[in-house]
Amino acid sequence: MYTPDLALRTLADIMVSANVGAIHLRRVGEVLVARADLDDRILNAGAKSRVPDEILDELMFGVTDVEDAYIRAWQACEAGSPEWRKSEGLSVLDFALRRAADYFLEIADRE
Repeated sequence: MYTPDLALRTLADIMVSANVGAIHLRRVGEVLVARADLDDRILNAGAKSRVPDEILDELMFGVTDVEDAYIRAWQACEAGSPEWRKSEGLSVLDFALRRAADYFLEIADRE
């Protein structure tokens, strides 16, 4: 049975939440598309990446960092008060999602 990782589950939670706006849904879509592009170009087990293994390892640490950032932002939004979520939390979430999508696309473009 397939069990999605925490990053993917977090994106799914954001998508079904009544606490986010249209921009957050758009950002989730951007992250999903960018990550799929990254997977297809570099991480697909059947494909040979032109990115050297040493650099790929470093890039994957960056992937973990940006995923952790949007996971933490989402967890803070869920734990925070509605006032905090509206005043700060959702902006932080938007930034973290945008940063993740940009990073994934940047890596995919190196291929």
